[in-house]
This record gives sequence, structure tokens and C-alpha cells, in this order.
Amino acid sequence: MNHPDFTSTARVLGGVSLLCVPVIALGWHFGYHSIGAYIVFWLFSASVGVTATVVARRTFPWHGLVGAVIRAATIAFAIVVLTGLILGSLGQLTAIAVGVLLTAVCALSRLLLPPRSGATTPRVPDVPIAVVAAVSTIFIFIVSYGIGHSPLTAYDSLSYHLFFPARWLQEHRLSIIATPFSDEAQAYAPVNGELYFLWLMLPFHGDLLARIGQVPFYLLSGVVLFALARRIGAKPEHAAYPAAFCFLSKPIVDQAVGANVDLICWAMFLSALYLGIAAVDSDERRDWILWGVAVGLCLGSKFVALVYMPVLALLPFIRGFRMKALWALPGVAMFALPWYLRNWIVAGSPIFPASVTFAGITIAQGAFTRNALLNSVFHTTDFRLFPVLASRAFGSALSLVWLPFAALGAWSLVKREHRWPGMYVLLVPFLMAPLFWFGVPDNIDHRFLLPAALVALVPTAFVFRTNRIWNAALHALYAAAMAWLVVGADATIPVRNLPWPMGDGLYLEALANRRYLVLFLFVASVMIAAWMVSKKTRFTLPALAVVSVAATTVLAVGSEPWCGSSQCDFLRIAPTYIRPAMLDGWDWVERNTHDATFAYAGNNVPYPLVGTQMTNRVYYVNIDHHLTWKLHDYARAVRKRQGTVTGLPALAISSGELRPAERTPGGGVDASRPRYERMDGYREAWIGNLKQLGVDHLFVSTLSADEVSYVWHNERGFPIEDEWAKADPKAF
Repeated sequence: MNHPDFTSTARVLGGVSLLCVPVIALGWHFGYHSIGAYIVFWLFSASVGVTATVVARRTFPWHGLVGAVIRAATIAFAIVVLTGLILGSLGQLTAIAVGVLLTAVCALSRLLLPPRSGATTPRVPDVPIAVVAAVSTIFIFIVSYGIGHSPLTAYDSLSYHLFFPARWLQEHRLSIIATPFSDEAQAYAPVNGELYFLWLMLPFHGDLLARIGQVPFYLLSGVVLFALARRIGAKPEHAAYPAAFCFLSKPIVDQAVGANVDLICWAMFLSALYLGIAAVDSDERRDWILWGVAVGLCLGSKFVALVYMPVLALLPFIRGFRMKALWALPGVAMFALPWYLRNWIVAGSPIFPASVTFAGITIAQGAFTRNALLNSVFHTTDFRLFPVLASRAFGSALSLVWLPFAALGAWSLVKREHRWPGMYVLLVPFLMAPLFWFGVPDNIDHRFLLPAALVALVPTAFVFRTNRIWNAALHALYAAAMAWLVVGADATIPVRNLPWPMGDGLYLEALANRRYLVLFLFVASVMIAAWMVSKKTRFTLPALAVVSVAATTVLAVGSEPWCGSSQCDFLRIAPTYIRPAMLDGWDWVERNTHDATFAYAGNNVPYPLVGTQMTNRVYYVNIDHHLTWKLHDYARAVRKRQGTVTGLPALAISSGELRPAERTPGGGVDASRPRYERMDGYREAWIGNLKQLGVDHLFVSTLSADEVSYVWHNERGFPIEDEWAKADPKAF
């Protein structure tokens, strides 16, 4: 019974069972009282976990726990995405269908893959105790904070990251969902991350876990950085520091507490980087296949991943082109191509709404060109701003720590006799910087530079020498740096002449709310005690997991009684700038509606209208006679000069992002906010559409700053739907 496969499966099942303990406690606390939902979640998690472990264990030779975790995590994500893609395309997105398919895949994986022999006893790396304390404690605070505050911690999760899966869950199929009053590219973005959120929503018919769905990818990002440092030659106790700085980076923590997909995408980028290096070294077909899967998962999570693909595409050409690298193509095609192909077939461009051009020739026609994307207050050509952006990508406080130590570590890598793969990893951020600057339209947004910043943390593991005094001093300095990242400073390094979206400088704010620093220190002390007691045994990871589970549950459940009617603000998270009136409206909806059908207008943050357990259906309803048209339908009609002209005064005009639209030589406009579906409308058509959809509630909010200058509104800032509804009060 000590066969490696049996042992690995037992560990996975034990881990899933342990995970279910806090899920049940937290779910019950937040109103999820269906025992069947927790059983389904256990089945989903066990099936995916066992399948991924078996495939990784039987396909790849054992090279250590960390490498196995990265491979199994990539395979697990692939299983979730492929399940959602297949069943969503067939209109069978139900818990029963997903459970049957996952169980069948799990059984087949054990039947089709021959077992491998050999011991695979995992050995937990020996890392500094300061890293254990800081990382485990911040993880506990992230989960306990996120479970109580998310999804209101991330604006985009309310706009589409959670709203899309909620609609798909209700309709049991994948579809393109319009995103008016917002960035219209969201409706056509690749959605691997959203399929993962859907997988988390299915058992509970709610966002109990999806609201903190990026946490596993937060952990995976640090694990990959540790693995990269180890592969280059760092000792475990030194390789732990890039991972620790990743876990304590403020932009990363901001992402981890919410349901965005940035961490999902960048964790896959880092995984592809690690797996690609492994494939170059082994030149084995299996390694290139998995590398392709990771690349596909990355490309299928965000459009912006396309910008960084040249960095990964270099890997097959290192040390001469590897023909076996062609085995990566099926994985890329399976996990990325469906979304781009869908856009091309349905909307006319793989990256719709944008067009695809080459050498001035339009290859695929979208709603606007790349020049329109550059017409934005979030785009700059002033390269003097890049250091500020880079600092914010690390987190301003971390950038001050990173710079001197990374420079010393980089010098150590440069002086090495054996330069592969160290020099490649060292060069990756430098290769990504121009790709970001020239390739990303919204290059004032530092979150798109996050993957480069994460890779740039790796050299901090190579500052250590053979001198024991030097190393002891470095360990002390790194421990102090981690403590400072948690405590922070109420200070700002002023920077002159920044564009207004960038604020007025570099903020050195803390991760932890200072009111709870004593609690933070207490939890850290508990984690240190658990580590010290268990580190000489085989139960180090289980012991830390049990203590973490207990602490997270206590903090999350106890948060509301301790802090009154609201959850405790354990962390200092970037604000979402959601207006109080909007929060009041959502609260009314939550308390007073059930099984309702909503139409919304004014702002594209419809997700809270769905309700805690997704009992309400929510739609944006077109204001003309085209009930089912989306942006691509309107764009096609505009190009044909038919279907959108009614002779009525325009209710909206096209624009850039907070800038007027630019005129084209032909007299038209080239705008990243075309607003075609808002230009023409009349009350009778809108009322007819409401009736066809069975709408019984209307939720209208004032227009945002992005929209108010370009969309018709009344004196109170509400769109035309408000006036139409007031014209017949009895009907609304």
C-alpha cells in the first residue's frame, strides 16, 4: 500500500478533505446551507486534484516536490478550462454534467497511463523562519479579508469576471455578453479565468469561493519563482526570498483578495517560463506538450498576454531550434485558439473590437484600429514615467528593497561560468519592458507590468555568498524588509508632473492595517510555533495547513462580531471608488428581490444585481429594435451603412478613453469607445425588448466619468432609460 500513486492520491484526497473544513464553516456563516453543495465541491476538487496528480506523476519523472506542484497545477487548470469549454459549447454547464465528466476523466487517467515506479516522498524545502511567518500570516489575512470583502475589492470582477460566469451558470452555456457603459473589449476577451470562476461557482450556485478565486494562483506564482531560483542554482533557503517578496508585494496582494484574472494569467506565464526551461534542458516531447498547454492557458486568459509571447517564443530556439517544440502547438491551439477563433468567425477579428493590421494592410476588420486604443489618458509616450510604473509594479515599498539586492544578485549571475538558464531569466524583464511600453495601449496601468516585476525578483536569491557573516546579515536584512512591507509607512515619495491617473507619487503604504498589527504578530507567532514543532517530522505541511485553516476560519467568521456590522479591514487594499449610493442600491436589491429579472443602465457593474446565490437574472437591454445585437453586429451594420440610422438625434457619440474621438481621413471616427448600441434608440423599442425578456425590475445609475461627456443624460446624470421610465411611472 506504499505505492507512489496510492500515496499521492491519498495526499490529494486528504488535502481536499482538509480544505472542505473551512469551506463548510465559512459557507455556513455566509448563508450557504446546502450539504449537497459541499459534497459536489469535494467531488469536483478530488476529481481534478487526483487526475492532475496522476497525470503529472505517471508522465513526468520526479525532480522534486516543487516541480511536481507546478506541473500538477498547470494540468489541473487545463482540466477545469477544457471541461467548461466542452460543456459550455454544448449547452450543458450543470453541476451534474461537470461532475460526470470530471469523474470519467479521473478514471481514464488511471487506466490509460502506466504507473511509474520509484519513491516520491515529498521533502519540504528548508526555508528561513521569517519567510514562514510572514508568508503564512499574510496568506491567512488575504483569505479571511477576501472572503468577507470580495467581490467589492475588484471593479472588473463586478463588471465581467464574475458576471459572465454567473450568466453562463444560469443559461448553462457560453455566450458573448455585452458590456456597455464600459470597455467593450471585455465581452470578447479570452475567458480561461472566467471558466475557472464558473467551476468554483457551480457547486454552490454562488461566489463563495470564486470571490477569492485567484488565491491558488497567488500561491502558484511564488512557487514558480522559488522553482526558477532553484533551477538556476540557488539554495532552498535563498530561493525562498523571491517567493516571499512576491507574496508580500502590494499589487500582488491587491489582486489576490479579488476575482480579477491578472494573477491567473501571470501565474501561467511564469509556469510557461519554468516549463519551457525544463523542456529546453530535456528536449522531451512530454515537456514541450506541457509547455504548450501553459502557454495556451496564458494566452487564453488575457489579450495582453499576446504582447509578451515573443519572450516565451524564444525558448525553442535556444541552443538551436528544437523540432520537438512543435508538440507545443496542440496545447496552444486547445487552450487559446478557441477564443480568438470565435472572435474572428463571429465578429471579424481575432482580437475584436480591435482590427488586425500588418504593414498598413488590414487583415481582420474590427470596430476600431490600434491608433484608437492609443487615444487614451492611460497611454503615454513619455519614457521618463517608466521608472515610476516599474516601482508601482513591484509595489513602491518593495521596489526600494528590491533594487540594490537585485543589482547584486544580477552581478553574481553575470559572473557565472554556466550562464544557462540564469542569464535568460535575468534578461526576461529587460525583454518584457519594451514589449510593455510599445505593445500595451494602456501603458500607465502598472498591473500589466506585473509579470516582468515578478521575474525580476529572482536575482534577490543570488546575493548570498560563502561567508557566514555576510549571509547572516543578509537574512537579517531580508527579514527586516519583509517586516517593513507589512508595516509600511504613512509616506509618499513625491514625483512631479505625473498624469492624473497616476496620482502624485510613490506610496509606501502598509499591507496590514495597523489597528490589527498585534493580531498579525500573534498569528505569525502561532505559525512559527507550528513550523518549529513539525519541521523535523513528516507532517510539516499538514501541520501548517491545519493551523492555517483554523486561523483563517476564526478570523473570517469572527470578523463581523469583532468589528460591528461590517467585516474587519485586516489589510489595506487599493480602493475601487464605488459610490456609496451604488452600494445602497445593491444592498436594497439583496434584501428585497429574489427570482427577479433586472435590466440595468448607466454603469456596467451589474454583478451585485444577480444576488448572493444568483437567483436574479440581469441583462443590458438594447434601446432600439435589435433585441439580440451585440457590438460586433452594430459595427458590421455601421460598415454597411445600414441598420443603425433612424433619423433620430444621436443619444451617444464615440470617443477615446476620456478623450474625444479622432477623425479618420474618410470623415468617420476611430474610437475605442464606439458606443454604437447607444447612438440610436426610442422608447417603444426599448419597452418591447423589456417585455420580450420578461424584465420586472429596472436598475438605473448615473453615468461614470468615462461616459457622462459622451452619452445623453438628464440633469441628474442618468441615461435616457431614466426619462423613459419616468414617462410611465405605473409601468416601473
